[in-house]
Order: sequence, then structure tokens, then C-alpha cells
Amino acid sequence: MRWNINLLKDIFDNATIVIIILVGLFSIFIDGYNLQNRKLRRELNILKVIAFSYISIGIAVFIILKVT
Repeated sequence: MRWNINLLKDIFDNATIVIIILVGLFSIFIDGYNLQNRKLRRELNILKVIAFSYISIGIAVFIILKVT
């Protein structure tokens, strides 16, 4: 378990985590707005799931790295 956290620390730094969260936010606000205007509900729902996953994973990795 310890080597997994060290591997995460080597891969992710604060800038990478911020970029992951910003990609999720960009997807929700910009792409979501465009899909909603085009009345593409199914694609909008898929986009929301993916974007919220990016945001939650980014926050979770940030918390894990700061706690350890």
C-alpha cells in the first residue's frame, strides 16, 4: 500500500491535480452548455458523469496525498 502512495506522489503534483479538476469544470460549464443548446440530452448526461468523475478523482487524490 505504501508504494502505491509513493507512486501517486511521483505522478501527481498540485498542478496536475488542479488541471484535472479544471478539465472537469470546463466540461460541465462549456461543453455542457453547448450540448444543452443542441438538445443532446443523452450526451449531456454522459458528459456530466465523466466530468464529475474527473472532479471527484482529482479531489480524492489531493486529499490522499495531503493526508499521507
